[in-house]
Amino acid sequence: MPRGKGSRFVLVMVLASSLLLLLSAFGVLPKPIRGAKRFQVDSTATAQPSGTSELTGDTDPGEDPGPPLETDPLPVELKELPVSGNDPDTLAAGGTSLRLWPESLALPVLHAPDLDAYLGQEAAPQPLKGITVILDAPHGGADTGSVWETGREVVMEKTLVLDIAMEAEKALASLGATVIMTRTTDEEFSLFRTVAKAADIALIRYGDAAVANGYSRDLPDNLRLLMGDIIRINQNSPSSGGRGLFGSIGTPPQLRLLYDIESQFTDILFINISLAFDVNDPGKHGSQAYYMSAAFVENVNNGYADGQDAQALAPNYTLIDSQGRARLASLLKTSLAAAEPRLLPEDGSEAGAQKDMAVLRLTNFVSASLVAGYLSNEGDRQVLNSAQGRQAIGQALARAVLQYYVTASP
Repeated sequence: MPRGKGSRFVLVMVLASSLLLLLSAFGVLPKPIRGAKRFQVDSTATAQPSGTSELTGDTDPGEDPGPPLETDPLPVELKELPVSGNDPDTLAAGGTSLRLWPESLALPVLHAPDLDAYLGQEAAPQPLKGITVILDAPHGGADTGSVWETGREVVMEKTLVLDIAMEAEKALASLGATVIMTRTTDEEFSLFRTVAKAADIALIRYGDAAVANGYSRDLPDNLRLLMGDIIRINQNSPSSGGRGLFGSIGTPPQLRLLYDIESQFTDILFINISLAFDVNDPGKHGSQAYYMSAAFVENVNNGYADGQDAQALAPNYTLIDSQGRARLASLLKTSLAAAEPRLLPEDGSEAGAQKDMAVLRLTNFVSASLVAGYLSNEGDRQVLNSAQGRQAIGQALARAVLQYYVTASP
């Protein structure tokens, strides 16, 4: 293009642009496309207060800005679980006996099942829905328990109690209960592993409840780590370290916290199944049920502390549901007697008896041990060694659990 014509073209474009800007300024033409402002810096804008921000965009003043931008929710800060009154040095001296923890919780109540809702529900389709039963069939592997005969005629306690537990599991599941077996195979587990596995159930559930209530689950998770060590080592020997928290006389502070957590789970029962054997008196017969009350546990621990400085040992735990334990033992005993008269208790009593059993002493669930009969007695052995007899025992156990929840305490 010739120089003269090019100059005239530029002049015309400048004049046209100026005319368009003037018409736009006076409202004759539309404003420029919205959005251009968001790339500009308004030097006259008022500074925002500290801690606030201004959303920039192409919205004109007076227009509806629309819904706010979605942002990620701020993380909820969980509180630490409060622990109070858990220092044994603040307790009164017990003289020659172990000191006593108070009958109160050192932790908040985060699980409080409404057991009244089960009353009168025996005929409901699943009357035990929401209830958990831990069934402990001890022995296994090289630990045979009591043994009758040898060779092809051998009868071992470990086999019979596992079969009884499995029959009870089926009966309880049909009633809606959640059943947890401490053993399902012919494998040997230490009794300390058993109580640690049972404790782990409550710790998991309490940890979930802690988070749901705005608390950190660090405390129950740390206790779970201690239980995990016991489970992993799986030894009864004191020197193995497999006893962990359960290896002391009395109840040290961490074990007290575990017992405080277990005490809140009144919807969990722990039931051990075992057999009796008397090599010197084969005439002894019949079933029995054992439990440990708070006073009995206290006396047992004081006996273990005999000859030692009781004030240097951990205190005795006192917040035990003695009434619930005694009632469960009684129901197990009477239910079995009604189901199988050949296993009637020799003592003729409906009440359970108290006996020191580590699996009962080292857990704070409502617990009992059902002794289904004497393997050393011919009459009892006939029942125990029959599939029908073991089924009757398992079903009797399930009925006892049902009665524990659907009927009121006397």
